Amino acid sequence: MKEKRRLLLYAGLLVIIICACVLQYSYSMYQSKMDVTITTTTGDIICDVSVDTNENYIENNKAFFYVIIRNYKTINKVEQVSAVDVDYTLTITNKENSAGLFQYIDEDGNSNEKGESSVTINSSISRNRKTKRYKVYVTTDTNLKTDVNFKVNLDAHQKDMR
Repeated sequence: MKEKRRLLLYAGLLVIIICACVLQYSYSMYQSKMDVTITTTTGDIICDVSVDTNENYIENNKAFFYVIIRNYKTINKVEQVSAVDVDYTLTITNKENSAGLFQYIDEDGNSNEKGESSVTINSSISRNRKTKRYKVYVTTDTNLKTDVNFKVNLDAHQKDMR
């Protein structure tokens, strides 16, 4: 009788150990499959800048030019639009030996209050076909006729999609 109990006890312990090993293996298999289901979304970023200047662009005795941001372009006669929303930083600065002051206004009425030697604009553009235009006025500290040489820099990256 004692021998049967001992044998039953050993068999029970053996079954518990085997079940624990199988359950642990099953859990790790399940966990492994969960790790594989992570997905990501990627797409082409299109965010181009162009500058439209003309010596006849004068308003209220201030010269101006346009900076145009587009999220589309034509490749092989096919128009392609950015696949993702884009955040961008537009910077307008003087080139060497220039002393221009820049004041901008965008289509939504956003602007800087006074002319600055360097202007930085942080904005975004959606993945729908869109053009953003900035009118940039150029003045100098003097009333003398002065040539102002400037540079426009665009830094664009995919918008945080959280």
